[in-house]
Amino acid sequence: METQQVLEKLKPKAASFGFSEEELREASESIAGLHPEEATDEEVTKAVDTYIPILKLSQSAANRSFERFKTQFEKDHPKPTKTPQQEEEERKAKEEAERKKKEEEEKRKKEEAKEPEWFKSYREASEKRIKDLEEANSRLESEKTDAGFRKAAIEALEGVDESYYDLLLKQRKFTKQEDVDNFVKDVKEGWEKMSSKLKINNLSSVKPPKGGTPPGDKPSKDVEDRIKRRKASGAVASPIRGLDSKK
Repeated sequence: METQQVLEKLKPKAASFGFSEEELREASESIAGLHPEEATDEEVTKAVDTYIPILKLSQSAANRSFERFKTQFEKDHPKPTKTPQQEEEERKAKEEAERKKKEEEEKRKKEEAKEPEWFKSYREASEKRIKDLEEANSRLESEKTDAGFRKAAIEALEGVDESYYDLLLKQRKFTKQEDVDNFVKDVKEGWEKMSSKLKINNLSSVKPPKGGTPPGDKPSKDVEDRIKRRKASGAVASPIRGLDSKK
């Protein structure tokens, strides 16, 4: 039995189940694998008809995964407070949903008891694949959001030395615009304070010149008068601070 034979018979019968082309092909490979010998169209149709109830169970498993995801989402994002009438209606709807869920669960257990072992493994693998895809999608969305906010933060910090905020940026994770605004504000305030402090320190390091006359300048009139008085009195010349004694 060829996979393509099975797929051609299976597709129209499972069209309303919501399976993708890839998933139907995998199911066709599984059916063909159970019948390695050559088969007539009638035999292929019979094998496909036997498999249809199992596909329905697989669809139910996918629906349960979706319901779990939906329930968790509603739990994480509660709706605004409702009126007593709305709450009562929701309570009744919830009770009805739980009743149906319980009935479906009991029905599922009965059906699973009839499942062949190979399909049980296939169903569990399908449920795991759906869960993994949901988690991967959530992770990618989070990374995409963080990358966009990170880029916006860098653009908003134009003029600030990158070496000042680079380490701070690596340690932050952005999930909303408010995170970006707060980060940019904190960095700019810190940068301004540090820049101002560096300027004050640079000015305080400048010392006034020592007293005396810098080399190459002409002595002041006061110094010249002192030299003349020393010469007139015959006193031995002594160095005058700031003035070369040989001059």
